[in-house]
This record gives sequence, structure tokens and C-alpha cells, in this order.
Amino acid sequence: MIIQGEMENQAETPQQVHFPLESVQEETEDEEQDKNNNKNELSPRDDLTQGPTRVPSQRSRAMLIRTPANDFEVSESQLELEKDFLITELKDDGDYGSDISESEEEVDIVLPQETNKPQLTEDDYDTDLEVDEEIFYHDTTGKSNYLKICQQYGLVPISYFVRHITDNEITMRYHGLSPTAAKAIALVLRDNISLEKLNLDGNWIQAEGGEAISKMLEENEYITDLSLADNKLGSEGAQSICRMLNVNAGLRKINLSGNGFIDSDAKFLVNTLENNKYLKDLNLSHNLFGEEGGEILGAAIGANDILDVIDLSWNHLRQKGAIAVANGIKENVGLKRINLSWNGFGSEGGCAIADALATNNSLLEIDISGNRLTAEAAIRIAKSIFSNDNLRILRMGNNLLTTAGAIALAKVINESESSEMEELDLTDVPVEYEFLRICEDIKMKKPDFKVSFGPVLRTGNTSDDLGKMGIDPKKKVAPILVLEEHIVVNDMRLLDILKRYDSDQTLLVTPEDFMAAIEELAVPYDKPKVQQAVFKLADDQSGRIYFGDFLKQQGNQKPES
Repeated sequence: MIIQGEMENQAETPQQVHFPLESVQEETEDEEQDKNNNKNELSPRDDLTQGPTRVPSQRSRAMLIRTPANDFEVSESQLELEKDFLITELKDDGDYGSDISESEEEVDIVLPQETNKPQLTEDDYDTDLEVDEEIFYHDTTGKSNYLKICQQYGLVPISYFVRHITDNEITMRYHGLSPTAAKAIALVLRDNISLEKLNLDGNWIQAEGGEAISKMLEENEYITDLSLADNKLGSEGAQSICRMLNVNAGLRKINLSGNGFIDSDAKFLVNTLENNKYLKDLNLSHNLFGEEGGEILGAAIGANDILDVIDLSWNHLRQKGAIAVANGIKENVGLKRINLSWNGFGSEGGCAIADALATNNSLLEIDISGNRLTAEAAIRIAKSIFSNDNLRILRMGNNLLTTAGAIALAKVINESESSEMEELDLTDVPVEYEFLRICEDIKMKKPDFKVSFGPVLRTGNTSDDLGKMGIDPKKKVAPILVLEEHIVVNDMRLLDILKRYDSDQTLLVTPEDFMAAIEELAVPYDKPKVQQAVFKLADDQSGRIYFGDFLKQQGNQKPES
């Protein structure tokens, strides 16, 4: 038991010390006498400061005296003892010595010795608190997930898809996918972030497969180019695709060609064209949109200013439907290219297109081939082109334009100084020499100008062409012509040259001698083509060329060899 008192200098008036009261026996006279004797043996406080502190023995330990509760008087000797002493320890009977132990008196300071041992780091300690980090392997490519899905659906995994699952472009055209196989692919591609272009043309995934692809694209916005042509999506597929396009913000190009969409499906596309602000290229060709569908789509095209390219070729857009589409083009200010070929616009639709071209200055390319357009429509379109400085490519082939319509188009391009026309496509449209001369003038101004046309008529098919010569007198005959099985040489000097090379007078020369004779003529010809024909002819005649027929036909002025 340790009792500690204050050692500081205090005031003369002693402080009262209160101890818990305990029931003890009253002291006898002998015990009180022993207590007084021990008190007298203690030195005063001044002597204590000069020497080591003595620790009293167990026999002289402090005693707690029971006093009455109302008796606050304490003897002066007891106050002096409590004031001047600090009792720090109780010992058995023994010699009183210094309270400083030997270990405290002699302190050996041990300095650490330098050693060559390497310093330890935290990694060198091994404790039970350290737990090995558990490594989990996760297939981020999606291959294992695809294999599990195929196993669940009972499908044979497509090896091409497994090999290219991490590519940025996957092309699986006409791969024979079923709707279930398309669903398995869609589930895997839902979390794919590397794929940008997906082509699933010609797989007949039908409405079920289209629904799966649509749900995938509602969550995956990394794919920017999607092609689902020839998949027989039908009306249900059209509805799911349009629902996806209303929420998808990543798709920029989609091909829905050849999916059997009908007029009633056009109403789904209207909401898409009005709400989607990201789609740039839409292909709806080879579907079944008719007059009613054309009216619906025409209004949607006019309201959309985001699309750059739209393809409506090979549908049934006629009469009111064709006019509505043309009016939509007229109101659209963002469209760059449009394909309306093979729809049967007729004369009324062609005139509506002419009005659209006169107003729309953003359109760069238009294809109206195969639409039963007449010369009247061609002339009106020509007038519209004269005021349109931005149109660069005009395709009007396979129409009933006549040579008059073709000439009207060529004249406008030639006479317009601000025209930016780069290509005029009049495939299978008959033309005459006047058209060719105008095209030559255009090429003098624009060397990169391209033009394509149908057969060249020796005379025109208009009333002004009556009485003209059937053969152009200015046309020059080519000196050497190569036909399938003959080489026609329109120069009689070749016979004399070949005779010089025929030393045996057998009317036979080698292919090398024949080419040398043609070189002596010094006339322009297509050397590679003629050389190929000569060697082929020599192979058919045992390696030599017989020019005897050339002598027989000398009188007819059409030598042939």
C-alpha cells in the first residue's frame, strides 16, 4: 500500500487530511507508548533534505485511528508527521539504506554496434495479419460468356465470331444465322466497347433476332454502323428498330434494306426521323413502301435536318407518294445525298423533283435513274440545274429522256459558269453527235468532268434531225481495228511490206514480222491490244500468220489479214 503526500512548502496551518474510516480495535497503553517513541526518533524536515530518505519499517507503518465523527482535533505530532514525510514503500524489518537501488546508481548505457546486416523493410516482416490477395480472373473479351450462352441455347458457337469478337468491325453477311443465334450474339455484344461496325446482312434473323439486336443497341452506344439488310424483319422488327433509334445516341449509319417494310411501317419511322438527332445515314431501299408510305415518309424527310444520306431506291413510290417525297426534299436543308432510283416517279414526280432542285441548295448528289422520266421532266430539271450551283452528281440513266433531253442537260452544264457539276450519268439514254460535241466543250473547261451515255445515234430522233446525213462525214476511219477474230487494217501499204518479209513466197509471216510491218506503217494504234491479237492468231495457225486472204480482198478495198 502506497500513500503519497505533498512535498511542497505549505502554509503553517496544517491541512486536514481525511481518510476513510475503518473499524479497528482501540489502542492499548503499550501500543500508544511505542507509537510515541517511534515518533521521537524521526528527524525534523530540515534534516531530511540533507540526507537520503529513510523508509520506515513495517512495525512503524502509519496507523489509522478511529475518532469520533464530531472530533476534528488532531494532535500536533500527527500533523507534523503527515506534513513532513512521504511514505513510498513498506518493507520488512531490516537495515535502513538508501532508497536508490544499485541499478539506478550504476547505469550502463549500451550503444548499438554497427553491423553489416541489411536493413529490414516492412515487406520483410511476416505476420498473421497479412492475408494473401485473392486473384479473380475475368474474361473481358466475352468469349467465355458467348460459349456459355451457346451451351444454354443448344447452339454451335460460330468460330468466326469468337475469333473477331474484339475487333472494331465484324462482318457476317449471309452466314446462315438463326434468330436464336442472333440473340446469343446480341447478349455478348451488349457490354462490348471495341466494336464499331456490325454487318449481319442476309441472315434472315426475322423479328425475333431484330428485337434482340435492338435491345442490345439500347444499352451499347459504341456501335456506329449497323447493317441488317435482307433479314426479313417485317413490321415487328421495324417497330423494335425504331424504338431503339429513339433512345440510341451512338448509331450514325443503319441499313434496313430488303426487310419487307410496308406502308403501315412508315408511321414508326416518322417518330424516329423527328426525334433522333444523331443518325446521319438511313437506307430503306428494296422495301414495299408505296404511295401511302411515300406520303408519310415525305413529311418526315422535310421535318428532319440531321440526315445527310437517305436511300429509298427500289420501292413503289409513285404519284402522290413521289410528289410528297420530292416536297420533303424541297423543305429539307441538311440532306447531302438521296437515292430515289427505280421507283416509277413518272412525269409528275420528275417535275416535282425539278422544283425541289431549284430550291434546295444543300443537295450534292441525287439519283433518279429508272423512274420513267420523260423529255419534259429532263428539260425542267435542266432549268433547275442552271440556278443550282451546289449539285455535283446527277444520275438520270435508264429514263425516256430522248436525245433532246440529253442535249438540254448538257447545254445547261456547259453554259452555266457557276455550275459545280462533276458527273452526269445518262446510262442507256441514246445520244447524238451534238451531245458529244457539247460534252467535249465541257471537258475543255472541266478536265475532270465525267459523263456516261447510251448508244450514239447516227441521226437524231427529233423533227429537226430529219434530212440530216446518216453518217457523219467528219468521222475518220481507224487505220487498224481489232475484232474478236480478225485484225482489220485500213491501209493498202501493209501488203507490200508483208511481201518483203515473206522470202519463201508462202504468204506466211511470223508474228514478230507482222508487228514489224505494222510499225513501218507509222499509224496510231493500240499496240498491246494488236500484239495480243496477233499472237493469238498465230497460235491458231501453227505459229505463223497467213495473209493470202488479204490479197484476195484487195479488189474490194477491204484488206483483211
